[in-house]
Amino acid sequence: PIWFNGPHTVMKKRVILAALCGAALAADAQVRRSSRNVQPLTRRPDTAASGVQSGNTGLGVAVPKKEPAAETVPRVAYLGPRTGWGLVKSASPYYAPDGKRLGTLAGGTLFTYNGVKPSSRNDVLVCMLRRGAKPEGPFLLDCTDIAGYEGDPATVDAELVAQLQRYFTLNGRLAERRAALEEAAYAKNPHFETARDAQQAYQASIEKAAAMEREMNGLSGARKSKALDALRAFKYEQAALKTRADRAAAAYKAWKDAHPLDPAALAADPRLQALRAEREQARKPVAHLIPDEP
Repeated sequence: PIWFNGPHTVMKKRVILAALCGAALAADAQVRRSSRNVQPLTRRPDTAASGVQSGNTGLGVAVPKKEPAAETVPRVAYLGPRTGWGLVKSASPYYAPDGKRLGTLAGGTLFTYNGVKPSSRNDVLVCMLRRGAKPEGPFLLDCTDIAGYEGDPATVDAELVAQLQRYFTLNGRLAERRAALEEAAYAKNPHFETARDAQQAYQASIEKAAAMEREMNGLSGARKSKALDALRAFKYEQAALKTRADRAAAAYKAWKDAHPLDPAALAADPRLQALRAEREQARKPVAHLIPDEP
């Protein structure tokens, strides 16, 4: 049978983990819900400059935070099977084993995985992508961005896999259309370009500082001392970039809060409505295998 996690009632995230686990996969078997649900954990909050994932502004720019020191944010641990396969539920970033971001995977991307590792955010799955004749990887995927299944997709009815892929592909396209409509609305914000550019400059400085530090750690003697001085000087530049990014983001967010989006106007978009209807049709044959959304 195919097993999968029930709805997660604690986490309130954009996407929620779907771990499907049990015995051998079979297309015509009964489906039962697993008692192993997503485990909410906690960790100290990140700094304000958390980028696109933070959801601070809708633009992906950092906003100065005033939070009590004891405040925590949710973290998800993956308690599904330690090996299996899955599909990306919507657009999801993916990473090299060393943590470097490699790009974004579209909804419906098929993968297998053979391990689960902790990260600074949520647990990540060690994956091999199935986009062509040869598997690609290994890569890391956040466990909250996927619908996971136990076993091997090669042992499952091909039509069932295709139906699941179609649903999640449409789910991704629907999310992309909604994001495009929101971005078009946010672009009317007079602080949009300034905040975006300032945040991008600051994020680039983070990557540059990390590269400088890695290079410095490989040196010794006078060369290492010189590299350390260069890194310290760059850190002052980086602090100035962060200050500009924070100020621009605060101005952007203030305007955004004063001019909220109209959900009805977004929902009336014909393309969005067509994708939603198409996704609903695709959901019907595999509804019992699709994780509940928050």
